[in-house]
Amino acid sequence: MAEESTLALHLGALGDFVLSWPALGRLAALGPLHLWGRGEWGRLILPPERVHDREAAGYASLFAQNMEPLLRKWLNGFKRAVVFAAAPDQALLRNLEAAIPHVYAVSTRPPKGRFKLVGRWQVEQLESLGLADEAHPLKPLVTPPAQSFGALLAPGSGGKAKRLPPELTAFLAHRLEAEHPSLTLVLGPAEEPAFREQLTSALEGVKYRLMADPAIDELARALLGASLYVGADSGVSHLAAALGAPTLAVFQASDPRLWSPLGPRARVLGAQEARYADLSPPKPQAVLDL
Repeated sequence: MAEESTLALHLGALGDFVLSWPALGRLAALGPLHLWGRGEWGRLILPPERVHDREAAGYASLFAQNMEPLLRKWLNGFKRAVVFAAAPDQALLRNLEAAIPHVYAVSTRPPKGRFKLVGRWQVEQLESLGLADEAHPLKPLVTPPAQSFGALLAPGSGGKAKRLPPELTAFLAHRLEAEHPSLTLVLGPAEEPAFREQLTSALEGVKYRLMADPAIDELARALLGASLYVGADSGVSHLAAALGAPTLAVFQASDPRLWSPLGPRARVLGAQEARYADLSPPKPQAVLDL
């Protein structure tokens, strides 16, 4: 393994991971970047040989009192490790420090009362550590679909307060159905049967196709082919924006000063604003300088 190799460990949800892409891009500029986290997510931005699935049995002792010798030997090949987490596990940090010369913890969100975009906050921490030279953003390794998916509507979210209510979802669906060649409703594992039933009832009479619990690579391709994506504050919305899809994210329970999706064609709407706003695809603009 190259002497300048960096191991990034990411412990957050999908939206947290996508918002870390600017910081991960800075680390990649230092030398070969490896990622320990959700394998299917990591492969969106890094080649498979540099992605290490956190669920693999060989990494279990990262959090144990006595780390496995083979795992320690593997860690010895990295110059530095950077842990992205809201509150990193202390046992994890101790094990990394015992095997890797330089170990850093990056908080994935600002402290309470400080309003700064999460992506910028993480890059600032790397800058203060001397780990953030100028770098191009990581380019997603996603193959665009052969044809457009039309409009995508994703009302769900891991936080129930962030979800689009069924009635608002139906209102948006009627508008999108009228303005786009096709409409796809995207639902993920966080949407329990009761919520799905409410959506089905509210969407009666709307012509749409259902994309339920897609694999992340399938979802990413669909987002790249979307004529417009509309969704709640969710990991899917952050992914859509980061991939460059025309994205309208409807925020209800989160502060956009912290959690706005980052992308060249992303716009945030409030729940009431979404009822009256122009739903045209946002025009391309300069990507936020992080």
